[in-house]
Amino acid sequence: MEGDRFDLLARSLARSRIPRRTALRLGGWGVSGAVAGFGRSSAGHDAAAQSTPAASATPFVCPGPSATEMEIDGAWFCKQTFALCTTAPCERSTKDSTIANCQCVVIDDYAIGFKSCAERAQSGNSLHSNFSTANVNSAFFTMTCSANTPWANCLDVPCTIDPQNPALATCQCEMVATGPSLTFGGGCDLDTCTSVIWSAAPEGLLGLAQLEAGMACVDQKVTLPPVCPAGTPVATPSA
Repeated sequence: MEGDRFDLLARSLARSRIPRRTALRLGGWGVSGAVAGFGRSSAGHDAAAQSTPAASATPFVCPGPSATEMEIDGAWFCKQTFALCTTAPCERSTKDSTIANCQCVVIDDYAIGFKSCAERAQSGNSLHSNFSTANVNSAFFTMTCSANTPWANCLDVPCTIDPQNPALATCQCEMVATGPSLTFGGGCDLDTCTSVIWSAAPEGLLGLAQLEAGMACVDQKVTLPPVCPAGTPVATPSA
């Protein structure tokens, strides 16, 4: 993986791939609204920039509340089993330094991703990581880690269900060398920004507008965690 190119992509997501209506939403949500998407993975590392879909020119028409599969502005909204990594701690692979193995939870619910529902459908113990706020509760916060802190991009990556505990899955997420990054993990303990590699997102937005549209179509809402309480300092990596 060409780390520098992926880091550049992560930092520029908000500028280069956000539909105008989505950008307007950011102004009302602040940092907590900017968390979504948790990066954008690619099947081929060198094709990351080219594979990021642009917004569709065709307006989205809701097919109805019983729909379990929708294509929305280049993303796919699906109801199926997937791995959810929004709070996942990760460890860098000992075999491939561009990969982080992240411990994620297995959920059967609505989620957004940039692979089709068929592509990311569960097959045996194999499935994919997608973005959802299905497990967000009052204990969740959005934590910001600093620009020099590495993080893991888990969106659309392959995962393997733990045969000993099918509620968990290990996902092969892509390492990103620099932030800033936003995660639902860490419990606002900024020391963990440097002691743990978190599954996280860049300070941009990718997938949230499509997730909102899909959830509205099935008469549900997207609930994002609040940012860490005021006064929480931004973590500074140790030398």
